[in-house]
Amino acid sequence: MRMLKIAAAVAFLASAPCVAAQQISSEEFVTVAASSDMFEIQSSQLAVANSKQDSIRQFAEMMIADHTKASQELKTAAGEASVTLPAQMDEKHAAELEKLKNAQGEQFDAAYVQAQLAAHQEALKLLQSYAQGGDSEPLKAHAAKTAPVVQGHLEHAQKLSGG
Repeated sequence: MRMLKIAAAVAFLASAPCVAAQQISSEEFVTVAASSDMFEIQSSQLAVANSKQDSIRQFAEMMIADHTKASQELKTAAGEASVTLPAQMDEKHAAELEKLKNAQGEQFDAAYVQAQLAAHQEALKLLQSYAQGGDSEPLKAHAAKTAPVVQGHLEHAQKLSGG
């Protein structure tokens, strides 16, 4: 049931046009944000190992560093809010990671960049929404601090995709 609520929150965030009106619980925020960070780190580790393009490997190294830092900061904020971090990423992110594991060469690079675009768009909506309407001050502060970093990642991924 909890996973269904989280999936509904993710779907809501992905489809709703007005982030100011969106409201999710601190538990849902932490679960989705932590899963997103896990996906960013693990998918980027694949990119460092598998991409043939220097620009993609450099981006992936930045993702690993930045999302490792964000994960540590989320862990601290979640502790202050008495919210437990998930032990593993959600099913959606795990399925996307499996797709990347099965891609090779140019197909991997294209799939990785597209996955980064989607993940960062989703994460940015989540962070902006929670920063505006969240129910925990430590988590709201984390969301507000992290959103501009994720915005920069999204812009970088858009450049990598040719957009």
